[in-house]
Amino acid sequence: MQSTPPPKGHTISDLCDVSRAEMLRLQQQVQALEDTVLTIFERGTPPTREERQSLQDFDLVVQTLAAMVKFYEELRKLAVDTGGINLADSSAVVTLHNLRDRLRNPANVNQD
Repeated sequence: MQSTPPPKGHTISDLCDVSRAEMLRLQQQVQALEDTVLTIFERGTPPTREERQSLQDFDLVVQTLAAMVKFYEELRKLAVDTGGINLADSSAVVTLHNLRDRLRNPANVNQD
């Protein structure tokens, strides 16, 4: 008896792809934040308007990490309940729309 492969978005490989993409995205954001903070400290003057705006990305990083925790908790719960992975259903608890869309679409993990 041959089993039917799961649809795209329902495999460990898909989960790894979306997770990796999000970790890379967060790494880039944190690196940019680190660069901004270092520039401000080395310069020794108050941040410019643009630097203050870019520092607001700290909030986005924190929100993204919190959303990923909710996503993984839901993914685990659904996997225990159903025995499989469902990225679309697991991402339903994510309130950040762009992140939710990226989690649901492993084929588009490199999009913003």
